[in-house]
Amino acid sequence: MDTAETERVRGPRSVPLAEDAIQVPDHVKQLYGTATVSSLQLLPVGAIAASATVARALAIARAHHGQSVLVLDNDKMLGYVDMVALVTADAQDAAEEPVQAVYEPFHGTRQDPTYPSTYRLITPETSLGELSVFLQTHPFALITDADRTHVTNVAGAPDLSRYLGNAPRDPGSLGSRTTEEVRRDSALPDLLRMLDTYSPLIPDEVTDFYLERAGFQSQDVRLKRLLALATEKFVADIASDAFQYARIRTNAGPSRSRPGHGSGRDRTRTVLTMDDLSAALGEYGIDARRADSFR
Repeated sequence: MDTAETERVRGPRSVPLAEDAIQVPDHVKQLYGTATVSSLQLLPVGAIAASATVARALAIARAHHGQSVLVLDNDKMLGYVDMVALVTADAQDAAEEPVQAVYEPFHGTRQDPTYPSTYRLITPETSLGELSVFLQTHPFALITDADRTHVTNVAGAPDLSRYLGNAPRDPGSLGSRTTEEVRRDSALPDLLRMLDTYSPLIPDEVTDFYLERAGFQSQDVRLKRLLALATEKFVADIASDAFQYARIRTNAGPSRSRPGHGSGRDRTRTVLTMDDLSAALGEYGIDARRADSFR
C-alpha cells in the first residue's frame, strides 16, 4: 500500500478513553461560540505506509494543505510525520528514504511504537473550544466517529486560524468585542478616504485587467486599490512562509548538501527554491507542481 488517503484508517479502539472533561475557558467559549469541528470543513485524512518514501509523503502533505500525514503498518497507525520533518529530510537528500526513518510515533519509539495510555475522543460534533484547548498540548487531533471505527480527518492549529479568519461576524456580539476591534472597524472609512490618493505597488490598470478577466467590474478606484493591498499582503505572507521553509532547509544539516548548493560558508545565505515556494503555497491550498530549473 502506498497511500491510504482514499481508504479508511482504523481508529484506536483498543485505547481507553480519557474520562476527564476538557475545561474550556470562558474567553475561548466566547471566541468560538457554538461552532463544532464539522465547521472546519476539513480535508480527508492523509496517510501513508511506513515503507513509502519521504518524497511520496511530502507530496501527500502538500496536497493536504501542509497537514500531518499518518504513518501506517498495514491498517494500524504507528504515528505521524509533519511538513517540517519532511522538508528537512528532503533537504538532506533523504527523499528516497522510507518514512519509517523520520516519522514520530504516537508513543514509544520508532522501533517499538505504541499508543498513549488514554485517548481523547474528538468527533465532528466536538466543540471548537474543546479542540482549541486540546491543541494547546498536542500537535494535531485525530477526528473519528463516536465509536472510533475510523479516522476521518486530522485537525491542527492552522485549521482553527483559517476558521477564525473566514468566520462571519455575529452582529449580536458587537458589545462583547474588544475596544481595539471596534477601533479598527471605525477606521475603515478613514482608510477608504486615504485610498483616494494612495498608489499601491500593483497599478490600477493591472487590477482592472484581472478584475475583468474574473468577470467583475467596478468604477470605484478605492475598491480596486483595497483589493490590490489585500493581494500584496497575501503575496507577502506566502513569501514569508516560503522563507521559513528555506531556512529550515538551509539549517537542516551541515554535513550533507546537494551538488551545486554551495559549501558550508554559503550556509549564512538563504536561497529560495521552487520546493520552498511549493511548500508555502500548499498551506493555502494551492498545488504548485515542481518546475524544472536550470543553472
